[in-house]
Amino acid sequence: MTPSSKGKKVVTLLSGGIDSAVAAWLLKREGWHVHGLFLDMLGDLAAGQSLEAAKRIAGAFGIDFSVQEARKEFKEQIIKYFIDEYLEGMTPNPCVVCNPSIKIRFGLEMCEKISASHLATGHYARVLPEGHGKYGLYAALHPQKDQSYFLHQIPRQWLPRILFPLGELEKRDVVSIGAEAGLSHLAVKESQEICFIKGDYRTFLLSQSVPLPASGPIVDQEGRILGTHKGLYSYTIGQRRGLGIPGPTPFYVTGMDFEKNILIVGKEEDLYSSTLTVRRLNLLVGMDELFDGKCLVKIRSRHQGASAVLHRLDDKKIRVIFDEPQKAVTPGQFAVFYRESKVLGGGQICA
Repeated sequence: MTPSSKGKKVVTLLSGGIDSAVAAWLLKREGWHVHGLFLDMLGDLAAGQSLEAAKRIAGAFGIDFSVQEARKEFKEQIIKYFIDEYLEGMTPNPCVVCNPSIKIRFGLEMCEKISASHLATGHYARVLPEGHGKYGLYAALHPQKDQSYFLHQIPRQWLPRILFPLGELEKRDVVSIGAEAGLSHLAVKESQEICFIKGDYRTFLLSQSVPLPASGPIVDQEGRILGTHKGLYSYTIGQRRGLGIPGPTPFYVTGMDFEKNILIVGKEEDLYSSTLTVRRLNLLVGMDELFDGKCLVKIRSRHQGASAVLHRLDDKKIRVIFDEPQKAVTPGQFAVFYRESKVLGGGQICA
């Protein structure tokens, strides 16, 4: 599961949940000297509850523990990104951006401070040696819980120092280990939603005192006006509910013309696309390996992935051509490239 490391130091990010708690416990059992780190990114009541849980977990099996405040950086890099993307007609994925820019970065900085060789988290993914000092990012052994999609933006050079102790386990295994170790009652329930939003994201945007796009026309594929939208930030590709357009079959959001403030709708068959373009690339393999045959491309975290060919447009963009059209390709989300279980890299969908 992890390198031979008896007595070596590892920083483990503790969120207060059972996954990171079990990750830390497994490492300690293997002989690592574990230092628990809680990142205070929110500073509200929920963060306080998570912090207290992380303290309890660290105290339960006697590991070093510290708190790093990251509220300013989280606000500037994640919350601002989230707002800006919606204002530009995109659908953001803050977890993808947060992992490299906040969580992993702060964790590795703590490693430097305390001379720890590795950083560990409770993500379900794997980092595996590939020989000659190289490491690759791989999907978790059990795909039902795989979180490699959210980790693909981690810089390649960081991989040798990162551990994912849960990468070969199922969630039920983690829950069982946590119960046996006496950790279950100490942890807080982990949220499946965006951590800084309580309720609907539209309400959050309205609370941020930013100039939100005004209402405008809803048009069909031929440009005929069918209704009025409430502001493009309120919609995402594939959305069916809340359009207020009657018809014998439902309409779906198929696109947005941000410059003209137009929401474009169509029928379900209009949602399918055979191609997409990716920008903001982060590649975890060399160009020769990346373009060496077909790969599997996931266009959202719960997408099963689809066979595709990659074409290099320039140093900053890649064109993806699918074998079969894919439903609801959404600008702002991320396309992640896999070959078998290995993550080749990925980037943000821009067209």
